[in-house]
Amino acid sequence: VGVTSVNPDPEKFSFFISKGLQDSGSGTLAHVMTAVAGCVANGAKVISMSLGGGGFSQIVLNQYKDYYDNDGVLIIAAAGNAADSSHLYPASYKYVMSVAAVDINKNKAGFSQFNNQVEIAAPGVSVKST
Repeated sequence: VGVTSVNPDPEKFSFFISKGLQDSGSGTLAHVMTAVAGCVANGAKVISMSLGGGGFSQIVLNQYKDYYDNDGVLIIAAAGNAADSSHLYPASYKYVMSVAAVDINKNKAGFSQFNNQVEIAAPGVSVKST
């Protein structure tokens, strides 16, 4: 038993995978931005990042705005795991879609951020995947 793919027609859609963090989950803003730039350079129109926790940077905000306005790229990032209403980045940038986590009962996950930048929520507790 398994899953096939969210991409049933490889002629219609393509994926480009870029890694901005180390296997340990740590990394630098520079590495993340290099990975994002690589995705954009390879034609990505959606970039999904399950990372967060950095502070605000005007330079990074300007770059995300450019990717959104000029390249038509939708960037999505996890709202954060601090269980409070603080703004964590990159999810809290204006040009990034912020995703909170919910549990199986559609309640806010205990660890998830909740702030005015969160736009959607998705399953984030006990998610089975392959």
